Amino acid sequence: MLGKKSVHGIHALVLMAALSPGCTITAADLAAQMGLSVSYLESLLKVLRENGLVRSVRGPGGGYELGQPAGQMSLWAVVQVFEPAPAPTPVTHPDQIDLDHALGEVMEAHFQQVLSEVFIGDQVSQVQPPPARVKPLKWGLGFKPLAPRWVPDAPNSVFQLSQFVGSSASAWAA
Repeated sequence: MLGKKSVHGIHALVLMAALSPGCTITAADLAAQMGLSVSYLESLLKVLRENGLVRSVRGPGGGYELGQPAGQMSLWAVVQVFEPAPAPTPVTHPDQIDLDHALGEVMEAHFQQVLSEVFIGDQVSQVQPPPARVKPLKWGLGFKPLAPRWVPDAPNSVFQLSQFVGSSASAWAA
């Protein structure tokens, strides 16, 4: 019924839908969560991106996020991306009935109806959310604050050195 690419694509979208709003996930993190190779998952994400189901975010904190709201993305939309409808087989005689084709159309219609009524957002409660990256603020540069500068407890001038040595020497003698 469903091919592996469709199943993995749906799984990736459900994991992305489980993220907090404003968060992205890298292909490597998503592949680790799903147990797939990064290159295979990137090929799936490329197809999903080309069809508007995911959006890629570049730069620090970048990754992938949903391209549409999860509540509006049906499973059928994902299946159509990975499994286009097969071409009908030609009938050689006008009297001949292509039973496989007729049954296939009926099954396909029912399959499409069921998958069109189930949405990615409906499946989120069944998965653990993956670790996500929070998008950096647009106005921030992303630098960490510097540690306070260490200032030695020593004189600032050669002329104060004798006072410093004298006071520390008396402290040592006591």
